[in-house]
Amino acid sequence: MEVSNDTGYFHKYARQFRLALGVREFEQFASLGTDLERFRFVNERKWRAVNDLPLERTHNVGKCLESALKLQADGLQLQNGDDWVGALRAYNQSYLLLPNDYPHEKALLLDKRSQVLLQLGKHDQSLEDIDRAIGYGYPLEFLHDLWERKARLYQQKRDLKSAVECFDKTVECLAHSQLNEADRSVRIEELRKLTDIVYFQYKNVKKYLEPPRGTRVFHPHLDDAVRYDSNETDGRYATAQKNLKPNQHILKEKPHGATLVQEYSGTHCSTCFERVEILFCCPNCVDVVFCSGRCEKTANQSYHRYECGFLRSLWSSGATIVSLLALRIVTQKPYSYFEAIRDELPNLTANFTDKLSSDDYRKVFNLVTHSDKRDPEDYLVWTLMAAMLNTILRHGNYTNTEQPDDGFIGYLLLHNLQIVNYSAHDVAELQRKRPNEAGKSVAIGAALYPLLALFNHSCDPGIVRYFSGTTVHVRTIKNIAAGQIIAENYGPLYTKMERTERRRSLAANYKFECNCDACRQDWQLYTHMDESVIRFRCTGPACQGALLFDLTSECYGMQCDDCGELVDIRERIRLLQEANMLSRFNEAAHLYAIGMFEHALSKYAAIMGIIDQILVPPYRDYHLCQQGMRRCCLDLGSCYVECPSSGK
Repeated sequence: MEVSNDTGYFHKYARQFRLALGVREFEQFASLGTDLERFRFVNERKWRAVNDLPLERTHNVGKCLESALKLQADGLQLQNGDDWVGALRAYNQSYLLLPNDYPHEKALLLDKRSQVLLQLGKHDQSLEDIDRAIGYGYPLEFLHDLWERKARLYQQKRDLKSAVECFDKTVECLAHSQLNEADRSVRIEELRKLTDIVYFQYKNVKKYLEPPRGTRVFHPHLDDAVRYDSNETDGRYATAQKNLKPNQHILKEKPHGATLVQEYSGTHCSTCFERVEILFCCPNCVDVVFCSGRCEKTANQSYHRYECGFLRSLWSSGATIVSLLALRIVTQKPYSYFEAIRDELPNLTANFTDKLSSDDYRKVFNLVTHSDKRDPEDYLVWTLMAAMLNTILRHGNYTNTEQPDDGFIGYLLLHNLQIVNYSAHDVAELQRKRPNEAGKSVAIGAALYPLLALFNHSCDPGIVRYFSGTTVHVRTIKNIAAGQIIAENYGPLYTKMERTERRRSLAANYKFECNCDACRQDWQLYTHMDESVIRFRCTGPACQGALLFDLTSECYGMQCDDCGELVDIRERIRLLQEANMLSRFNEAAHLYAIGMFEHALSKYAAIMGIIDQILVPPYRDYHLCQQGMRRCCLDLGSCYVECPSSGK
């Protein structure tokens, strides 16, 4: 993949820069031996070309008070008509467009959204909006309404202690209300009686109340059967330490870094990739959205504080997801973090990095870059992109701009670009127009997973990956014997693409020639598989040979070409008939259709366990079973239905 596409301004700038170098300087660049030297060379000369790089930080682009108030009025109208979902949608957009220097308007808007969330049964989110409205300076004379709503929400949540505290605060705020003295006294008396009742309930049930639940801690998972080996030809790769069966959940991993594509930056949380139902946003831009206050805080305290105001320029530059992710890997941590580990990077070993967590940069630093296979012309463009990204960081005060730029962060950006190109994965979401339609797996972003990145490729992969937010899950979809490679797929499957085309694609994009079983034996495409020929497994000891039996044949004794074993095919046919595969397959398909995905997976896995003892791939039924498992797994991950129902 390239670092930019042809439509943006960076492509034109790179051409101008190349022409400005001339022959001698380009030869000088081509002779450089390290990425740090390459970056310093280009960074010193990056202004030589006509400077059309619009890299000034722009804030508040897209924010508009008039539009925000119009949307707020639309939301109120929908709210009065009991269209709670429509009202929430309008309030979300109003909140996104409302400039940060209008706290009064923000407080009123969040109050309205809190009321809608209460109607939708989203109590925790309603409470969060109330707290934000108070924080923005909600009018003092109406503040008692918010505290009373808080109290009643806590009462519904059975958090009686908090309910009592909020009722007390309501009484306190009534002193500033616009009620006359008589009405205020009546209201205070009612609230005190209610508070006494709730407090009595609290004292009576206190010892039975569950402690409040904290934030759920993510626990990564790597099956103990997975081992990482290495050799000079294949680099590091995953192998099975013991036999793996289909449908084993062997990996669950958070990414080291992840970023959305532009198309989904307004619908998905920039931090966790969940679909945004209740919108939170950056106070200074409309380029990203968040699903919660927690994700908003994470972003604004780390990566977004440096990217804010530059994203539109990056998108218009034509920078691809490769460049955006290479930048995010840096911006998510402070400069001091990288400076502290700077001297360690050249001497990292696998024994050391394997013990690190996925969020440690040292864990990903030694992933493949294939820098020795990169053409100098190509290398120049990639280095120039690193220089542009580094300029953004300098403008965004990521590093100390008062000190001279020694090129360290630029070198890391160039290194990251190459790591991301070969080791990152698309993060996908299953999308449907309507509930019963076939879904389509759509890439909404990209992420770098340190453990998954070490799985090598096969055109007949043994695993399937799916995503919940940014978390990747990996399950087996075939029997994998102890000692065998656990292979994933980098794009082309043998069932859909001819070997010549697959190898050409893999060589161009990943710099290797594939020698998986499907390539070495040149397996047929799915559409070319002959249903009249069955590939029976040889019964010879430790033999993996295939016996190709034509259903029109009357000769049931076959000799294996690999081991010479004589096999009675009638016995093999009898075992297939007893297995009743068609009925089992239909049952699995039915379980999938009614949404019982885990049960369907178990059925598909059982079928594969049986037929794998009798048949040898490639054959149509085996592929169909694997496809059934893939569909189930995708439905267990992030899914989106555009038109779930016709109701409100």
